[in-house]
Amino acid sequence: MKKLYGVVGYPVAHSLSPVFQQAAMESLGIDAAYVPFQVPPEKIDAALKAMEILGVEGFNVTIPHKESVSKLISEKDRVSTIVGAVNTVTRRSEGWFGANTDVPGFREAFRLFVHRKVRETLFYPVVLGAGGSARSVIFALREAGFGKLTIANRSPERARSLLASLYPGEEGKDVSILSLEELSERGTGECDVLINALSREAFPESFHVLDRVDCSGVKGFFDLSYRSDGLPTPFLEAGLRLGIPVEDGLGMLLEQGALSFELWTGLPAPRSVMAEALQTKLGRPLSFVSDNKGA
Repeated sequence: MKKLYGVVGYPVAHSLSPVFQQAAMESLGIDAAYVPFQVPPEKIDAALKAMEILGVEGFNVTIPHKESVSKLISEKDRVSTIVGAVNTVTRRSEGWFGANTDVPGFREAFRLFVHRKVRETLFYPVVLGAGGSARSVIFALREAGFGKLTIANRSPERARSLLASLYPGEEGKDVSILSLEELSERGTGECDVLINALSREAFPESFHVLDRVDCSGVKGFFDLSYRSDGLPTPFLEAGLRLGIPVEDGLGMLLEQGALSFELWTGLPAPRSVMAEALQTKLGRPLSFVSDNKGA
């Protein structure tokens, strides 16, 4: 019987996960289908119950459900418990098990970006956003030893709530919080790299806050988002105009997806196969395959 996997989001039609996950399963002879499930926020609880009934083996979780799913699943790994966001769900005999592969996925993709493109030691990131993706990024940065960072969000209060839940008492010490408008007025200061964890809706093409930000000291732009047509996101266009090294979210997408694949199957993910599937879909070469993991 064919196994069923998928990705849950709203919207989800743009997701590239089915492209490389299906390729990975077929390359290893796994009889399975990986499909997108578009689920409105108010239906996520019912969707989890339906997938359990339908026998779905596992699924990825994307915007806007990562925090909601974390609250609905009782059994979770250490990272998703601390971060409060789940992006990978696996069927177990006792029920759903939630994990967060965004944290190690971001960490590996960011490591490759710094090593291959920036080639300098970074000490002071600025993270744009305060949602589920930003939680994973901030946790990954602090776990990796980045002592100083700034969080900039349209709602500073949401950023403060995020920080208090992860690292109580850190604001004003090693972590600064600004509104996006304050960032546009003050500039990036000592910031070495700008990381965009804002959702597509929060960073529309009409939102030009970065056009007013002094980024003269920034050495790299890293975007968790990506465009399915392979073109630069609006955030990365700002970096390209400044002649700064940039990276979109495809590397993180691939690495977190590979880690999800390994949780579901217990097999090493064929990362080169997954990257080739993305290259074929996008019609351009990609160079972000991890150099120390998988096939």
